[in-house]
Amino acid sequence: MRKIALFLSTMLALLVVAAACGSDPTATPVPQPTPTPTQAMAEEPTPTAMMEEKSLEEQLYEEALATNDGKIAWVFPTRASQGDPIMEAFEAEYPGLDVELTTKSTSEVTEGLLLEHQLGRIAADVSDPGRDSRLLDRGIFGDSSDIFADVGIAEAAIYADGLATLYVPLAHGVMYNTDIVTGDDIPQTYEDLLDPKWKGQMVLEDRLKGFIYLTDLPEYNGRYENLWPEAQIVDYLTKLAEQDVLIQHGNTTVSNTVASGERPISPDVNVASIGNAIVQDHPVDLAPVTPNAIEQWLIGAVADGPNPAGGRLFLRWLLSSDQGIPVRVSVQPGTTLDPDSGDIIGERAARLGLKIGYTGIEMADNFSRLQMTYREAMGIPTS
Repeated sequence: MRKIALFLSTMLALLVVAAACGSDPTATPVPQPTPTPTQAMAEEPTPTAMMEEKSLEEQLYEEALATNDGKIAWVFPTRASQGDPIMEAFEAEYPGLDVELTTKSTSEVTEGLLLEHQLGRIAADVSDPGRDSRLLDRGIFGDSSDIFADVGIAEAAIYADGLATLYVPLAHGVMYNTDIVTGDDIPQTYEDLLDPKWKGQMVLEDRLKGFIYLTDLPEYNGRYENLWPEAQIVDYLTKLAEQDVLIQHGNTTVSNTVASGERPISPDVNVASIGNAIVQDHPVDLAPVTPNAIEQWLIGAVADGPNPAGGRLFLRWLLSSDQGIPVRVSVQPGTTLDPDSGDIIGERAARLGLKIGYTGIEMADNFSRLQMTYREAMGIPTS
């Protein structure tokens, strides 16, 4: 121990002498203040600083590119003329991805997905579950709550705890001919349509969807606003039937009848038909009669499709107010009720102060019954 101590003492002495002779050119260190814990944390590189966390959109895009050669299957009840511009815009924003649209009716989409699920071979990545709750109950659609939150979907527009949402908030409203119905004659309430002066002046679409979706079902447990009890709608339609209303099939047919002036008012047309007629410079508009029912036209990402991430990315883009919605509005007015979207119906809905009546998936089990009940009230054959 004494030898070690002597050695250390000798080395220390030599170092002191060397420093005094100027043999060490290194400057004497200046003491630095000890950083506070907060400063130390700020100065240390964190995982986030080294690698920024990817957004949901970036994660889905990356995974979609690596799956199924970037192909995404969109199975939907829409026309190719409406689908093509949407797919082109999406593919331009996400190079390397390829959307393939298969157009089917809602019933064909439903039955096809049920069969594919049974066989264990789902062919769609994003699709329309229609009003059939089986598609949601059987796990065919995956939870898209994160996507709906990411793009700001209204809670009332989300179905089955995040499995689907409204693709188009397809509202129904009162349509009128602007050349014939003017000023104080423009209907302001549903009661205005029962005025004797409108007898023989109205046309109604025979499926009565606007009134069906306006129904407040007991199963809703009061969670939706602006809906009417079934008894109230039956009473109203019974009175409306006394107005000698012309019954026609198809919203476009009804819209053309109003535009021609043959019957200048319709108590129930979907607003997409009104929007299309306005774009075509027909003399029609949406009346400020409210509340307005929302027809269920749902969309969701399929859980076990060939490219699940691609389906979720496409779904997110379709629902985004600064991505897919403006494209959809350009080919289908009435796509959104957001007045900032540029949609002529969205602008009117806001200006007129329309009260929107959302509905739940429970409507699937009541639609046919309500349609028969309401057709009977209007005197429309039910067979």
